[in-house]
Amino acid sequence: MGSPFVDYRTPGDFSGAVTIIYGHYMKNGSMFASLAKHKKQSYYDAHPVMELYTPDGDYTIELFAGIIANGSIEFLRRDFDDDEDYLAYIETLKNASTFRSNVTVRADDRIVALITCSYEFSNARYAVFGKLVPHAEMKRP
Repeated sequence: MGSPFVDYRTPGDFSGAVTIIYGHYMKNGSMFASLAKHKKQSYYDAHPVMELYTPDGDYTIELFAGIIANGSIEFLRRDFDDDEDYLAYIETLKNASTFRSNVTVRADDRIVALITCSYEFSNARYAVFGKLVPHAEMKRP
């Protein structure tokens, strides 16, 4: 089944503006299969956040967009010219989203993109984007 992995072009410690994580869409419902359920507004409404646990601290991921994209074309951005460019990217994602969210993303917020296969067309991908909100500062023992 493999395992989820962070894109080598983004920091694995979630310190960058964008961290990209890939995972398989497993037909048995495991791995990233549940991401595709966010294509429906009703599922998003019932599941608007995710939890991320790391050795260095925990986060809530407040989901703000989910898009169907062509995996044959680079649709993810990692670098931005300035704050306006970053916020324009966020707005583009929200406008293309399969669900509507009231989450506000500011220029200093970090986001996570969770990517899996989708089957609308050949090489389709479904990407869910969320804002990282750190839990109270703590280190795991």
